[in-house]
Amino acid sequence: KAAQTQVSAAQLSLKAAHSERYPTVDLEADYGLVGMNPGNSHGTFSVTGSLKFPIWAGGRSSGDIEVADASLQRLGAEYDNLRAKVEADVRTAYLDLNAAADQVRVAQSRRELAQDELMQARDRFSSGVADTIEVVQAQESVSSAEQDYIASLNAHNLAKASVAHAVGQSEKITRTLLRSQ
Repeated sequence: KAAQTQVSAAQLSLKAAHSERYPTVDLEADYGLVGMNPGNSHGTFSVTGSLKFPIWAGGRSSGDIEVADASLQRLGAEYDNLRAKVEADVRTAYLDLNAAADQVRVAQSRRELAQDELMQARDRFSSGVADTIEVVQAQESVSSAEQDYIASLNAHNLAKASVAHAVGQSEKITRTLLRSQ
């Protein structure tokens, strides 16, 4: 928004520089009372007008126009660059969010699979087909899957915060989180 406002101001400066070439009219009027007391006072007035043509200021006006135009082009390029950067940041944040959501789904699936393997290892142990090593390995697999799931949830939440920051909503979300605690 600030860059957009600067571009608008530069456009107005260019318009003002072009307007320096126009002739100007100046009109002044004055009215007052003259006298020793209000009963003996007389009205007095004066009107002055002038018309100015900037004949000798053409070079200065041209220079001001060139400076204002260069400033407008520079600010326009900066604005376009900033806008492209913001769009890229938002696009990247959404891609990261989608990737993090996929990681959460994969981690959830791995977690369920590890829990199924643990149940099967316990069943084999209780039937006497397997020993405790297989059960301990399945428990380790469940623990590792839980840690991966927690890490993927953390990455997903960070990606949500990154999206909020990229679209300019991080301040609102921070206030909401602080109020909820």
